[in-house]
Amino acid sequence: MSITVRLAAPLRAAAGGNTTLSFDVTDLPQLAREIADRYPELAARVLRDGEFGRFVNVFVDGEDARFLAASDLQGKRTVEILPAMSGGAVAPLPERARRDEHEVFGSFIDETIGIVARQTRDTVSFAVGSPSREALDLVGADDLVATVIRREGAKALGYGITEGEPELRDVIASAARDRGVAADASEVLVSAGALQAIDLACRVYLRPGDVVVAESPAFANALSAFRNHGARVLEVPVDREGLDVAEAARRIRKLGVSPRMFFVVPNFQNPTGETLSLQRREDLLALAASHDALVVEDDPYGLLRYRGKDVPSLAALGGAEVVSIGTFSKTFLPGLRVGWVIAHSEVIARMSRAKQTMDSSTGTLAQRIVLEFHRRGGADAHIGRLRELYREKQDRARAALARELAGTGISWNDPDGGFYFWVRLPAGVSARALLEVALEEGVAFVPGDAFAIDADHRSALRFSISAPTPDRIDEGVRRLRRAFDRLA
Repeated sequence: MSITVRLAAPLRAAAGGNTTLSFDVTDLPQLAREIADRYPELAARVLRDGEFGRFVNVFVDGEDARFLAASDLQGKRTVEILPAMSGGAVAPLPERARRDEHEVFGSFIDETIGIVARQTRDTVSFAVGSPSREALDLVGADDLVATVIRREGAKALGYGITEGEPELRDVIASAARDRGVAADASEVLVSAGALQAIDLACRVYLRPGDVVVAESPAFANALSAFRNHGARVLEVPVDREGLDVAEAARRIRKLGVSPRMFFVVPNFQNPTGETLSLQRREDLLALAASHDALVVEDDPYGLLRYRGKDVPSLAALGGAEVVSIGTFSKTFLPGLRVGWVIAHSEVIARMSRAKQTMDSSTGTLAQRIVLEFHRRGGADAHIGRLRELYREKQDRARAALARELAGTGISWNDPDGGFYFWVRLPAGVSARALLEVALEEGVAFVPGDAFAIDADHRSALRFSISAPTPDRIDEGVRRLRRAFDRLA
């Protein structure tokens, strides 16, 4: 019988660049033998001792092979091989190569976006956490770019200062002061998006073996950054008030560890959409101070509140060393890759030295486009328009979920802002299995296990409202219900 094997992007080069492979096999052990015979480079990535290794996940017609009663492939159509969910590890190379290589972790979120992009059918995507097309059109990017190039010419295309354009650093520091953070331009570094800022914090603060306390579920790319720097991640549950700080303290005591870093997305968290309460923020700062640890707050969604009142940032509250990270990606133009980090000036100096080995400086043109937008004085009004745009989408999604998923046993939370709902499936239902069917119905999301290392979020998914139009949200949720009914 013929089985189609689908390969995740990191594995395709080992199979001659192929996205899919075909095999005439009857069970998984035979498939492993065929891969070893026909694609030895791929076998080195996915097999150990003739079996699929722990560093890859194998799905048979959308069902995790680890939970199948047998390895029989009779009647099956597809086998999908993916880097493991715990940060997206690709299998290590053979022994000789491993002396020179180390395991590198990525993000299954990005892989899911690629899976959606390859769909040939019309697909409503709840998978991406990026601004909508309507939001990008509000900016007037063509006029901004033309103005910068016309006024500054080649100067806008040359190398820049590692720490960032001085005027932009002033803009960022001023906005931080408006939020109660005592910052000046010397304490700001302009990064290539928030992800680079997270990586710079890892480079400056973390050493192999250090413990990082992180939310669970958590921003997957950050988890991978910690692990790529050799840190151990202590996953702590998130509830309706954000990170469970009391549970974090209990787990720290039980394990007898001393954390070096606490990492949180305090406002409308990725992926759950929950917000860390004021009491929890104060408790977190006290817990971090008791361990002489720093707190890294990554706040890309804080300006996108649709209900309720803002909560003071961790940096504004004080009580522990806090590194604040932000980005223009969610509220301006994500493709520019302009973010920032605010920290003590000596920390900024160390981050600058680390950045000089990465990209020397964040793109000059991108920074000046951001500056031009702020010089025109419309930033606050733009945020107001974004809140209205996304508030409508969130309301539409909330109503569609309630209407279409009634009676299914599926539940979800109710965030006050941001891009995400955290959707919980009935016990025992795999979000990965649902995704396989959902793609056939023309709808996509990110499975919950992409946001953890060891914690079990297999029966949950991240549902992003940012990209589809309101009408497409309605249609997408209808398709999701059809997929669930088929799976059930």
